[in-house]
Amino acid sequence: MLPAMRPYIFSFRIGGVVVRAEPSWLFLALLVGWSLAVGFFPGFQQDFSTLTYVAMAVVGVVGLTFSIIAHELSHTFVGRAFGLPINHVTLFLFGGAAELEAEPETPMSELVMALAGPLMSLLLAGVFGLMGGALAPDAEGAPIGAMALVLGYLSFINLLLAMFNMIPAFPLDGGRVLRAILWLFTGNQRRATVWASGAGEFFAYVFIASGAGLALFAGQIGGVWWVLIGLFLRTAAVSARNEQDMRQALTRVSVGDLLSPPEAARADQSVADFIDDVLVRHHRAWAPVVDGEGRLVGGAGVEEARAVPAEARNHTTLGQIAVPDGSGERIEADKRASGAFARMQHHHLGRLYVIEDDRLAGVISLADLMEYARMRRLFDDEAG
Repeated sequence: MLPAMRPYIFSFRIGGVVVRAEPSWLFLALLVGWSLAVGFFPGFQQDFSTLTYVAMAVVGVVGLTFSIIAHELSHTFVGRAFGLPINHVTLFLFGGAAELEAEPETPMSELVMALAGPLMSLLLAGVFGLMGGALAPDAEGAPIGAMALVLGYLSFINLLLAMFNMIPAFPLDGGRVLRAILWLFTGNQRRATVWASGAGEFFAYVFIASGAGLALFAGQIGGVWWVLIGLFLRTAAVSARNEQDMRQALTRVSVGDLLSPPEAARADQSVADFIDDVLVRHHRAWAPVVDGEGRLVGGAGVEEARAVPAEARNHTTLGQIAVPDGSGERIEADKRASGAFARMQHHHLGRLYVIEDDRLAGVISLADLMEYARMRRLFDDEAG
């Protein structure tokens, strides 16, 4: 059977875009809330009760969540205006991301889309700052109210988000701006990606070294967070470069070009025969299931077969236990292989059913695509 979708702690739709949060986001929210309640807010104003500080922290975390979602939706809607398929915004441990299902086709589209997020953060910084200023006390030296303090924090954090994201380290927004400019002047997207991701790796090592220095020599535990950000940034930079190479290799072929003849099981076959002929004899853990006309019914494997009691396997058909395909798990044979790769990435799938003339043409796996791209790059590099 195909892999299950990732769990999310919340998910909602806005303007046709699904906004969702991975479980790691909850850890970040709790960490930020704790630091606001016990450190940041009491450091500015010590006259509030514990309950007030907790309430302020909750509002601060909600405001931060709203700010990151607004930042990523700015990327999303600008990208969609340029025709880019962006259907998900995901919050996770290190912030949020608008999930691109295809790379921008022109440097100008990438430049405008990359700038949209930081500009939204600057706008929110100004709005929260004006709101906080309106609530600030008129008398000099008077205590700052709870809401004014929270709005001041949200103004500051949005300014920080804009500044951090404009660091020229791919795949941060500033790195995408750098790639767009390099792409514009060189006319070569791959070369621009290599240079921009190299800048991303450089800044990643700066974060790691700085964080380690703060933690080891200054005794600041916050340095560990900078080390984690650096490690994440380095991984993202390398992954972005590899993904760009894969997309370029896979753009040249269709899904159907990479298929072997399908080895499907029949829906009218008994579970007992399926176990003997497919799972045991041919050492396969899973197989697509088709009807008599070759149309896809679903998929079945070891788990589904074992769920059928031994005494019922001779008179239970495979069609009765096959797991139907879910949304996004089918792709037409004439679609670009790069589109299949993007779909598997963004839906967290290990393989796709390939359909041609309403019949199953085969199954394409992520491993198949990666191996093709690896071999293609190997010989292209030699030719180069």
